[in-house]
Amino acid sequence: MSLHASERETTVSSTDDAAEVRIWSAQRRHIGRMRRHPSFTEVRSGFHDGSEWAEFTIPADQWNPASGAKRKSGLSDEQKRAAAERLRAGRTS
Repeated sequence: MSLHASERETTVSSTDDAAEVRIWSAQRRHIGRMRRHPSFTEVRSGFHDGSEWAEFTIPADQWNPASGAKRKSGLSDEQKRAAAERLRAGRTS
């Protein structure tokens, strides 16, 4: 018998001195998202009564408790400078 819907959960564990955040999940949509996201490392996984579970880590500096994994900028240094210049120009006009 698989886990009941109210038993499938995601738990985030973090401490002030830890270099990484640990995330345990039995929710399929969260497991799939973390497996596809390059910042997460799958530590272990398995099945409990037919329900999949997995544990992941992510570096603490790449985790925000309000929004999850921080997004990385795909801009080059030149693109960042150009965007900053456009922002400055927009503020002065």
